[in-house]
Amino acid sequence: MKYAALMLNALALALLGWGLFALYGLLTPRVPQARVPMVELAPLPARVATDRKQVDATLDAIARIDERMRTLAPVSGRPLVAVPAVGTPGAVGPTMPRRSVTMLMRQGNEFVAMVDDQLVRRGDRLRDGGRVLKIDGGQVVVREASGRQTLSVPTDRLRVGTLRALEAPDATAAQRQFDAPAPALAGGVR
Repeated sequence: MKYAALMLNALALALLGWGLFALYGLLTPRVPQARVPMVELAPLPARVATDRKQVDATLDAIARIDERMRTLAPVSGRPLVAVPAVGTPGAVGPTMPRRSVTMLMRQGNEFVAMVDDQLVRRGDRLRDGGRVLKIDGGQVVVREASGRQTLSVPTDRLRVGTLRALEAPDATAAQRQFDAPAPALAGGVR
């Protein structure tokens, strides 16, 4: 019996030690033992550095313009806003399709033209909805939904031959006249 009591005391002491160890583990804050991976970043390409410098220079120029506008004309607290002109890409308002004239020639008493790879005479309708109003030896006038375009082939850009390479620039000069007024923007600015 003496050994049984000794064994039970040893077991009770082991359970008490285990309980105290668990309590110490719960009360002690633990720091995770994670290894931080080493990552080496490649240097930025030279193009990114020059682009970043250009952006910084542009932002500095805008800040200088804004500061100068405040000192020269302190009429309004609003910043200066530039609105694209009507008919240019990004403008709010009517637009016209880009047309190209690749040939003008006389056929009998009238002229014919090749507009957007379509042979047309006076009065013909184009694929994108325009109507040919007038063709003469130097220009084609096309009526669009939002106005009128006068297309011409400048004589200084004419090329000899009937074929042109795909990468050759279009030689058409277009003059656009819009009928619709430009829409009023918020704040009455045009």
